Amino acid sequence: MEQQHTQDISYLNRVLQFYPFDILDIHLIESRSGRTTWEVKTNEGEKILKQAQMKPRRMLFIAGAHDHLYKNGLAITPIHKTSSGAICLGAKDFSYVLYDKVVGNEMIYYNKDQMKKTFAFAAQFHISSKGYVPASESKKRSRLDKWHKLYRWKLQELAGNKQLAQSYPEDEFSKLFLMYADKMLERGQNALRALDNGQYEQWTKNSIEERSYCQQDFTLARFTEIDGNPFMRELHSITYDLPSRDLRILLNKLMKKLSVWDTDLAVELLSSYEAVNPLTPDQYKVLWADLEFPYLFCSIIHKYYLSQKRSWGNEKYIWALQNIIAVEDSKEQFLHQYREIVGSIKEGKGGE
Repeated sequence: MEQQHTQDISYLNRVLQFYPFDILDIHLIESRSGRTTWEVKTNEGEKILKQAQMKPRRMLFIAGAHDHLYKNGLAITPIHKTSSGAICLGAKDFSYVLYDKVVGNEMIYYNKDQMKKTFAFAAQFHISSKGYVPASESKKRSRLDKWHKLYRWKLQELAGNKQLAQSYPEDEFSKLFLMYADKMLERGQNALRALDNGQYEQWTKNSIEERSYCQQDFTLARFTEIDGNPFMRELHSITYDLPSRDLRILLNKLMKKLSVWDTDLAVELLSSYEAVNPLTPDQYKVLWADLEFPYLFCSIIHKYYLSQKRSWGNEKYIWALQNIIAVEDSKEQFLHQYREIVGSIKEGKGGE
């Protein structure tokens, strides 16, 4: 074990020698899901070195976006360049980035004030992302104009899992799934048809022209709170896509934790976003379509029939499905009040 540790430190030193810092100490913080993070003490303060199991060209796309946000004034930690000016390093299937260590207060989903500030931050993120021109060697990723394909694929899988569930008449999870399968399939088909009304196509064209991107997996795990405001500690990933994707992910994630769709809270959060980066009524229609699509329901069904959560027993799967059903059922009223809710958001009535 000691020999392995010595080899790791020796390897890291070879990576860090490309940076214009004197290395004083290296400490492992975390290693999971193809990503390993170290704290590095240098003559210019504490840094974070992240190793990701991804092609260097893909990391170049993300690191360039990180630097673009920083240069545009977003509250995000500065990313460091090597002595030769490279923004990241790569070797075969591994890539490395180095940025400042930032320490602040924990941010949690159950703190409404922090969540309102997170939505305002998301708005600033989307504004700051505009105009990004990645290096020519970058491996770009885009989901623009691919929503139809994604919706159809998920609906096809859900329909296939419905047939599978029918072959397990005594399975309690399958029984519960079948009670809501048709309703969720109908919701998905409604969302798919809504994409054909022109608003999605127009927003996609605008985003392509603006060269803007979204974070793709907006989560508080990437944030800390400094002086009462969100600060992004790292940029995990990005993709070219509509800002509404980040909003949908944040709202679904929060409401899933609350086990109910809180319409008043959703209005407050979207009002915080609107105050910084206003959306048009047509753009809100695209967000509504994406919120109508049963992502959460599709996800838990997918996990169950592929046994992705091997440590979960049937009771935990059933509880998770019940929780998502409660969220999706309570979301119905929100989805049917588009005009009234968007009006409230536009008038800044969130929180009144």
